[in-house]
Amino acid sequence: MNTAPKLSDPYNTKSGGNFSIPKKFNKPNSDDSLSDFNNDYNQTDIENEPRIAPPKIVPEYLKPLKGRYQLLQLWEGRVTEVSDDTFYAIISDKTNPELSDELVSMDIEEITPSDLSLLTPGAVFYWSISYADFPGRGRKKESKIRFRRLPLWTHKEIKKAINTGAELAAFFKKD
Repeated sequence: MNTAPKLSDPYNTKSGGNFSIPKKFNKPNSDDSLSDFNNDYNQTDIENEPRIAPPKIVPEYLKPLKGRYQLLQLWEGRVTEVSDDTFYAIISDKTNPELSDELVSMDIEEITPSDLSLLTPGAVFYWSISYADFPGRGRKKESKIRFRRLPLWTHKEIKKAINTGAELAAFFKKD
């Protein structure tokens, strides 16, 4: 048994009156318009208005961070040995040059994956420890290791350095 009302059934209002649901709604005339616009406003008025670009709104997360770094310690190091998960290096203190060099061991996980190919004996790197202060993010202590990227020597440059060294050795051996 279907108890759904039909369009022809009268609608009972709360006040007890009956209202028939019309099968078709009539188009409102201009006096009955529910529009917020004045009816005198037409399409040609819109076309003649000057075009104004909307303001550019950049979300906060896309704006560059305004912060600062406070360097606490800086070392320059030279890799001496590389093993499976550790590398060894001799580091010299650039913050306090009066201190002697130290031999240290560091986890390879400390190296950025893109720099792993640079981790070879003889490679020079810089290790820094600093505070990073950014508004709304608090203070964070960071340790960064970055490798020196210099162009490789050519065979001609190496031969010239060997010849210069030989000339200097000969000069200083003269008595």
